[in-house]
Amino acid sequence: METLKDLVAACRDASGTVIETPARTAPYTYDDFVPNVWKSGNLLGHYGVHPGASVTVVTGPKDADSAETDRRVDAADPLLAIVGATLVGATVEFEPTEPVESRALVLPAGWTERYELTPQCTQIAYGGPPEEADVVHFEQEMWSENPIEPPERVAPEDPAVVEDGTEISHDDLLSVATDLVEEFDLDDESRVVLNAPVTEAGAVVPVLGTLAAEATLELRQSSGERADGELIVSEESTGEDALSVSELTQRLRDTRRA
Repeated sequence: METLKDLVAACRDASGTVIETPARTAPYTYDDFVPNVWKSGNLLGHYGVHPGASVTVVTGPKDADSAETDRRVDAADPLLAIVGATLVGATVEFEPTEPVESRALVLPAGWTERYELTPQCTQIAYGGPPEEADVVHFEQEMWSENPIEPPERVAPEDPAVVEDGTEISHDDLLSVATDLVEEFDLDDESRVVLNAPVTEAGAVVPVLGTLAAEATLELRQSSGERADGELIVSEESTGEDALSVSELTQRLRDTRRA
């Protein structure tokens, strides 16, 4: 595997649950995930996201209201947007700089009035549905997209994520993610727990490591709860089976410098 397109395509024959979250009673399977990542990429392409464009993904609870600030993920939707954007050759950022100049801003429907946008930026909201007519409803429009791999070409050295102004490539992300698989002996019976906000590049690594191992990713919503798993990724490292998000971000930076 050289790009995230390769990673997603390799999961086509995987079975079982890919994401577990308290917000969804039914398991989210690999059979769901792969075509929906492709649909997400195609949806973003429909709204002008192209190779070299930027997409800002503001993660948060799916049913967040305007007063909430928690950036933890409780649904697959923002993860689909993050990975889907990279499949069309775009780069993903997690912290908006106003006015937002990205080609698309993906965020919870309850937060659509938070940010000042440039005219080129399309707001795409998950949850809701959004009340504003000019805001795209992510789930509704994704549903009607083609469940096929986006046609854009992506190279290993192409940037996929921007972290503090530093571009992190597909190859960088895959290198750190596959190292996790080996380091923690992850396989298709393993559980990876993400118990942290998705506000930096390191938080994407356990998602990709899960896919590389064809394992299950559990999304936790409380910093006070520590679930069982072969790998726990949280805001602070708390044991031999745990890593912090900041550690993973640092690994990405070290890989980038190597």
